[in-house]
Amino acid sequence: MLNANPLASPELKDPRFIEKLAISYQTNCSHCHSGEAPSAPSIGATADWTKRLSAGFSHLYESAIEGIPNTAMSAKGGHTELSNDEIKNLVHYFLLMAKIDSPAIQAALKYDELQIKDREFISLDQFRLGYLEKKNLSKEGAYYSQFEQYDALQDGRMNQTEFLKMRADLQKRQRSSKLSDDELQKNILNALSKVNGMPPAGIRVAVKNGNAVINGVVGDDAVLDRAFKSIRWLPGLQKLDNRLITAEMMAFD
Repeated sequence: MLNANPLASPELKDPRFIEKLAISYQTNCSHCHSGEAPSAPSIGATADWTKRLSAGFSHLYESAIEGIPNTAMSAKGGHTELSNDEIKNLVHYFLLMAKIDSPAIQAALKYDELQIKDREFISLDQFRLGYLEKKNLSKEGAYYSQFEQYDALQDGRMNQTEFLKMRADLQKRQRSSKLSDDELQKNILNALSKVNGMPPAGIRVAVKNGNAVINGVVGDDAVLDRAFKSIRWLPGLQKLDNRLITAEMMAFD
């Protein structure tokens, strides 16, 4: 049985409550979501909000409350004084203004029932099946090559538990490689230099005890994604603090 549709709650049918949410939106969200920030879904954009809701209400709440790594969406949009419930109601307001249809809402509730929490798994499960096929990982070299080993039933499907096991084992092997900080820094810079669209200068890499911190500004989200993937599984990397941002993120910081 599906959970109740939160958009059908009585308070969201009260014009006075909706008016309060509209004021809160103008105060706390309109700076980015009025259409000024290209990567932020604007108020009323049905397709954009339907896509974001497809991973379930819980995931959308989490993204709004905790923020989304490597994007301009910080925790609670930077308004940490707002309660979690206030943020959830702002999410409801966005969805109401986008006029999300009933099938999309029911699909989101169904995905919620699967209790899939891992952000990376969700991003790879683009068709919201609740499992990954090998083709979902075709651009994820380390995962792609290990798929059969962690597909316990050998049925061409990997669930969240299997995926998390694979990732943990890859991280363990990665961290077991011991490189000097100078070697690791050199390898990171070399990998980044080969990324299409990376600026020729201005990227700073600091490494201490295998923990890397990377700072700099890149052109767009696509370059940001390519840069992350190029260094994520480098041998010897213990922890990555990726502070690369796009020019847009800097403008809305």
